[in-house]
Formats: sequence, C-alpha cells, structure tokens
Amino acid sequence: MPEKPYTGLTAKVSIGEPSVTLAYISGFDLTLEKDIIEILQFGAEFKEKVPAIKDWSASVDGTVAIAADGSQKQLYDAFSSGDLLKIEIYLDETTFFSGSGYVQSFNISGAPDDKLNLTCELAGNGATVLTVGT
Repeated sequence: MPEKPYTGLTAKVSIGEPSVTLAYISGFDLTLEKDIIEILQFGAEFKEKVPAIKDWSASVDGTVAIAADGSQKQLYDAFSSGDLLKIEIYLDETTFFSGSGYVQSFNISGAPDDKLNLTCELAGNGATVLTVGT
C-alpha cells in the first residue's frame, strides 16, 4: 500500500484490470458468514453437514482519501453501473482481507473541514482471502 493516509484500519478500493486505486477509506465493518448445508445421502442413516462459503458483506462509515489516480466520480460510477470493485481491508501494513464486491448503497457528504465522509454497503462476490504478512 504505497499511500497511507490513516493509521489503524484502512480499506483500499480499486477497480479494473490492471487495477487502479480509487480511494482509501477509514471506518470499515467486515462480516464473513458460512452456511452449513445438511446432506442426507441415499441409504445413509445420518445427515452430514458441509460448510459452504457465503458471500461477505461490508459496511463503510468513514473518511475518504481519494487516491492519486482516483476520483469521487469513479466511485459513483462503480455504484451506478454495477462495476466490480476490489476491496482490501488492512489490519496492519502487511495483513489484510481482500475480495471483490459491488456497491449496494452509496452516500458521500462533505464537511466544513473539507473531509469527505462515505457511507455505503458492499456486497461480496465470492470468498475473501486473508493475507498475513511476515
């Protein structure tokens, strides 16, 4: 993560291939869930339980730092067009969750101190990956 506008939990939002970083956001809540599927095979006496990965979700309520190559319009365009975003949620410099998802709801407000505040809900598209640094 070349730019680090915040300390603590920061998310990096990027789009496209090759990936272009749009923004860094402080204030994330990541929810990971797993469904348990019950299976009863023909002739079996007992049900078996199999874990199935459920899509993740994230809530954002924090301050936005637009990246050098990003803009507020690109964030809005990803919301309005349904473009797939890549999200990386950093726990520290080298440990982060990453996944792809869509923006479900989107709200940017500007405060008198020129800070942008973003509130949105993200819906995951598949599993997240946890990368742990050394």
